[in-house]
Amino acid sequence: MRTIFFILLYFVNVQFTYANNNIVYLDIQYIVDNSDLGIYLKKKISNTQEKIKLELTIKEKIIKEKETDIKNKKNILKKEEIDKSLNELNSLVKNYQIFRKDSAKTILEEKNKYRNQILELLSPILSDFATNNNINLILKKKDILVGAKVLDITSNVMLILNEETKKKNLIYEN
Repeated sequence: MRTIFFILLYFVNVQFTYANNNIVYLDIQYIVDNSDLGIYLKKKISNTQEKIKLELTIKEKIIKEKETDIKNKKNILKKEEIDKSLNELNSLVKNYQIFRKDSAKTILEEKNKYRNQILELLSPILSDFATNNNINLILKKKDILVGAKVLDITSNVMLILNEETKKKNLIYEN
């Protein structure tokens, strides 16, 4: 009876050890932010944001000039001309608000598009990595409360992603 107990205990212990080695975790956000492709795409988004910011600054300046012009001519112009100028100013403000809202939406869509592009490239890499390393389960790091640093495969996967990016020449694409 004793030998059966020790044999069972040995196999159960082997099973637990085996299971622990087949579960790893990955920090997807770190890869999206710090991979070569992620950095390149963040620069593209930053350039778009700068262009939009410049356009918004120009529109704000035009609105302020128009507003100042109306205030300065308020006592000189007729009521109809003042109303016409105020309508033009309101139209400029509405166009500014619409442009600002559309720009924010454009930036958000661009960020989502780039994130999805990285995740599409990452998906087959993770499948191959799991197969090649006999990994049964890959978890997101944000869902892990406590985990051994040894189980973090983020740096390994990021190296593979960077190599894949270079092979496919994705950074120099327009």
